[in-house]
Amino acid sequence: MAVVVTLLILNLTDVLRPEMALRLFLLIEVPLILVFAAITFVRFRNLGRSAGPGNANFLDRLKAEEPILRPALSEIRSMWSLCLAIARRRRVPPGSAPFGYTRGTFAMPAVMLALCLGELVVVHFILPWQWLRIVLLVLTVWGALFIFGFFAARRVHPHFVSTGALHLRWGYKNVLTTPISNILSVELHANHTHAHPFAEGSQLVLTQFQSSNVRIRLAAPVPADPPVIKKDAIAGFKASEVLLYVDDPDAFVNALTPHGDHGTGSDPKARAAYD
Repeated sequence: MAVVVTLLILNLTDVLRPEMALRLFLLIEVPLILVFAAITFVRFRNLGRSAGPGNANFLDRLKAEEPILRPALSEIRSMWSLCLAIARRRRVPPGSAPFGYTRGTFAMPAVMLALCLGELVVVHFILPWQWLRIVLLVLTVWGALFIFGFFAARRVHPHFVSTGALHLRWGYKNVLTTPISNILSVELHANHTHAHPFAEGSQLVLTQFQSSNVRIRLAAPVPADPPVIKKDAIAGFKASEVLLYVDDPDAFVNALTPHGDHGTGSDPKARAAYD
C-alpha cells in the first residue's frame, strides 16, 4: 500500500509517467509477492508435517498459527461439513461406533432460513436497485448455508466409542477422550438444569436445546476442552462428571457397559425411574 500510494502521488504530480510508475510497481511488488508465496509454501508444508499439540489436525494448527485466517477457516469448515452432511457421511475412525447428538437442533436454522426468505421477498419489492437486490440475495444465501453448515458440523462429527476409549466431540472440536476403564459409572439421567454447553468445577455439560439424558462419572479427572465462549473458558479444566445428550441413550450406555456392570443400562428399576 505504501508503494502504491507513493507511485500514485508521483504520477499525479507529473514526476513519473504512468508507464514508468507501472514498471516501478511491478519491479518492486513482483519479487515481494514471490518471496511471500515461497515463505507461505514452506510454512504450510512444515505445518502439515508437524503433529502439533494433542495431534491436532492441519486446520487446527493453521488456525492457531495464523489468527487472521480464522474467519475464513470457519467458513471453509462450515461449508465442507454441510457437503458431508448432505452426502450422509460421518467423520469417525473405521471400526468405531458413532453416537449422534443433534436431534432437534436444526429447528432454529430452519426458522432462520424461513425468515430470511421472507425478508428477501419484501426487499425485492422495496429496493429499486437491481444490483443491490442481487448482492443481498447472495449474502442471504451464503449466510443461510453457513448457519446450516455450522450445525451440520455436529452431525458429521458425532461422539464415538473406539476400542477401549470414549471420544466426546462438539462439531469438529475434540472435547474429551478417556479410556473406558476410567469410566466409574454411566447411566441414563435426565437433567434439565442446562440446555447448552457448560463447565463448572469438574462438571462438563454437552447439550444444545435439549436436556441431557446421560451421566458419566470418571474415576480420575480427564483434561477437557469445553465448547463454551471465551470468557467462560476455564484454564486447565478437568472433568470428573459429564452430562450429555445423545440421540440414542440406551445404545450409548450399552456401548460403554457391554457386560451391564455399570450404571443403569441393564437395571430395570433405574430404567423405570428414568422413564
